[in-house]
Amino acid sequence: MRKYFWNFFLCIFISLTFIELLFKGISFHTIFDFELLRIILFTLTFSLVSSFIFTLFKPLVAKILSCLIVLVMGLYTLLQLNFKNFMGNFMSLSMLGGGGDADRISNEVSTFISSIRLEYYLCFLPLIILIVLFIWKKKWFNYEKPTWKNSLIVIGTIIVVHIISLLTLNVTPDNQLKDNKELYRFPTLIDISLKEFGTTRFIIRDLFYFIGGSEANNIIDITPPPVEEEPTDYTRHIDDSAWQKLIDNEDDKVIKNLHQYYMSQSITDKNEYTGIFKDKNLVLIMVEALDLAAIDPELTPTLYRLTKEGWYFDNYYAPKFSCTTGESEFIALTSIIPSNSVCTPFTYVNNNYSSSIFNLFNHAGYTSTSYHGWSDNYYPRTKLHKNMGSTFYNSDKLGFSTNGGWTSDLELMKKIYPMFSEDDKFFSFVITVSMHFSYEFDDATTRKNWNQVKNLDTDITMKRYLAKAIEFDQSLEYLISSLEKDNKLDDTVIVLFGDHHPYNLDFDYLAERSPIDRYEGLNEDRMPFVIYNNTVDAQVISKTASTFDILPTLANLFDLNYDPRYYIGKDIFSDEETIALFPTGSWVTDKAIYIASKNDYELKDNQVNEDYIKNINKILSNKFTASDNTLKKDYFKYSVLN
Repeated sequence: MRKYFWNFFLCIFISLTFIELLFKGISFHTIFDFELLRIILFTLTFSLVSSFIFTLFKPLVAKILSCLIVLVMGLYTLLQLNFKNFMGNFMSLSMLGGGGDADRISNEVSTFISSIRLEYYLCFLPLIILIVLFIWKKKWFNYEKPTWKNSLIVIGTIIVVHIISLLTLNVTPDNQLKDNKELYRFPTLIDISLKEFGTTRFIIRDLFYFIGGSEANNIIDITPPPVEEEPTDYTRHIDDSAWQKLIDNEDDKVIKNLHQYYMSQSITDKNEYTGIFKDKNLVLIMVEALDLAAIDPELTPTLYRLTKEGWYFDNYYAPKFSCTTGESEFIALTSIIPSNSVCTPFTYVNNNYSSSIFNLFNHAGYTSTSYHGWSDNYYPRTKLHKNMGSTFYNSDKLGFSTNGGWTSDLELMKKIYPMFSEDDKFFSFVITVSMHFSYEFDDATTRKNWNQVKNLDTDITMKRYLAKAIEFDQSLEYLISSLEKDNKLDDTVIVLFGDHHPYNLDFDYLAERSPIDRYEGLNEDRMPFVIYNNTVDAQVISKTASTFDILPTLANLFDLNYDPRYYIGKDIFSDEETIALFPTGSWVTDKAIYIASKNDYELKDNQVNEDYIKNINKILSNKFTASDNTLKKDYFKYSVLN
């Protein structure tokens, strides 16, 4: 068995190690670091176990099984690489099983396949070499019946190598958001987990988490960082007596810990912007694939006008989670961190969302409605929005056909404006779709607006994207002119934010039309965010902000009755620090940028040091755990809001 086993082992180990090195180099642009040692040890363990099992069989079966495992890992690695390239994030088994962007890819199979880069196919090189080796070097794989002695040696080797590999989990890079032992149990930060463990071990841990990971995560450290209390005239007073009673009577340790965690968070004070839009109407628009590159004084004059005449946030980020569009929407409506391991809008569609922005406006006497010119095919919005407090209208209810491609945003606005504008006080959430990929072929929207973009000095895919942006701009112009005609413009606030940058569009074309360096730091996800009302003066706000901050910022501007402690984000106009956090564990503040995949940071303020990085990472680690437990336990069913 010795030669028979070790030859198979070397074939599998070398093949999987090549795949790991390829993935590591392409994804993280680094190979030789401590993580490589851990990944090699994990790969060594897996190869030993696989070889031991395979060589219990005759050569033909062992060869087939060896080729199969190399094929599966090669295909899985290719899919991870292309999923990142196609959707902007890596995938997990739970997320693939939960719909959302996985369904989107299934409907865009040809586009997904065509986006595979040539170097990704190197994942299959070990399989090809392995097949050639099995055919031409048959003598290397002559069957040897295993003996008890040899089997015990192999099993002992497996145990020792496995223990050593697990001991490496005690080594976590300084400043990393979560330590490796916790990530090993709960691989919810997919980017960091893949970087630390490699694809072979990640898929195993992901499978274990997928099967048994529904249980709530670790208990949260609720020790608050020291805060210097300063008296202010804007103090927000909240009575916690009912909350304390819930804590005293709660037996579930996770629910009790969540009560204590949320209660320990700071209560954001009111400020000079509190209630500036009180009792005005709100139209909140999540614009599909809205990018800085779409702002153009000639092509999108209304959008351009709002960035100049409204409040324009020029340091705003739209973090991409596993189900990009659906989870950007989820973040804006709840200010809860989506789960990295599943498609949150699907998995937690039936949760209680008493803290949602819809419910806040409902309690203030508004009529909340939401609209989208597409079906519920990707996300179960009809049920989700109902549980959040809104009546949702999709393409079926609005009478749109989806057979001819993405719905026109202009036609959507013409259809829905008469519906929501009749209400005395309305909060309308609009989800656009015209700017959706693909940009590889013409559709009705690009053909309609082609004459305005055909002579631009850029790639044809970028021209198609801009043609789609024109359609959105026309819908925006229609909304403003209709409000003005009905004498409602002064009493209506329009808020625009994008879900993510345009996927499947060469990023170089976006970068060349952007006013900032999109390759610096986390600027790939720098997006437009605009708040417009024609009764207030224009201004540019440069404080760091993200999708998480939309809800608490609007709640303060409209002087809604809300508890700031329930939300991951902060009121942007408050004195509290805002943190743009990403599913990778990276983050941005006004004082620093932290890149989790490199475990590196850049200080923007000479008053802070590495202790600041560690403190923010501790805060965010607790926020990730709190949000994960909140979703898994359906926490708001037990909160004082009910």
